[in-house]
Amino acid sequence: MFQIQETTGLVVAEDTKTTIAAIDRAILSKTRLAGSIIEASEQSGLPMAQSQKLLEGMARGFDHLVAGRSDMLTVVRHLSSIKGKSTLRVTDYGCPDGLGPDLTEPGEVGPSGAAREPVTVG
Repeated sequence: MFQIQETTGLVVAEDTKTTIAAIDRAILSKTRLAGSIIEASEQSGLPMAQSQKLLEGMARGFDHLVAGRSDMLTVVRHLSSIKGKSTLRVTDYGCPDGLGPDLTEPGEVGPSGAAREPVTVG
């Protein structure tokens, strides 16, 4: 059993929530910027070849942000697994917004009402 102090768990939980919120804000900001670029391109008569380059760059950046968010989900699942094998297994720090208690599907609860062990691939 891992020996983790409650205050340490709280810091990690809060930092995790803050990080996920920051990623979500970045995705929203990038989406707004893409809309602004499209509007500015139309209003300024920017040639399609130029606006296409801008949009492709925005799309690549958006893909990276979404992939990073997916990576964070993997991290949260692993943190939950570690917590479940520690002195903090009964401590409830709350889940990041939109993430259910079993961490497999949003809002889904396992058959026992407890978090299921995350599936590891590889």
